[in-house]
Amino acid sequence: MQATIDIGEYESAAVNSSVYKGVEIDLMAEILKEWEKSPGTPYTLLELRDGRTLAAFALLQKTAGRNFTFDIRFLVLDRDYRNSTAMRHLLALIDSELLKKIPFAVIRLEISSNKRDSLGEHVLEDAGYQLTGYISKHFGEDDDYLFYLKAIFRNPPNFIHIDKPFSEESPSALPADDITD
Repeated sequence: MQATIDIGEYESAAVNSSVYKGVEIDLMAEILKEWEKSPGTPYTLLELRDGRTLAAFALLQKTAGRNFTFDIRFLVLDRDYRNSTAMRHLLALIDSELLKKIPFAVIRLEISSNKRDSLGEHVLEDAGYQLTGYISKHFGEDDDYLFYLKAIFRNPPNFIHIDKPFSEESPSALPADDITD
């Protein structure tokens, strides 16, 4: 089934975000063309609209060789919606759409600090994303490479909270010479 979208509308939103440039927008357009041919395989397009106006969108891709891991390839917020809750709603939509299909997922996001900042203050952290790595000044003097992860569950397990991994009273924490039978 062939879906039809106005790719120019997505390009305009990316340009209007003020953080996506030339080759990135070209790559995004190519991915959208692939999505049009076969929606959901391998890309998923999720969007948030204000009436007919595209406020924000995300392009996700199932990670090759992983059953439950997805990469957010593009996460775009039109700058006119920067002070709204549009991105928070889009991130919640990503979670709910993935959990409709599978019981749990790991979501990965590689993003520059400038792009992250364009989404709104602490929006990723507030949505449960954890910063797991970064490379300082990777994209320029004030633009770091950031790597975020989030795990989502349809039925969250009961995780055990451990204050300290080892207790001083525990035999496993003592040197082997000090352990007596």
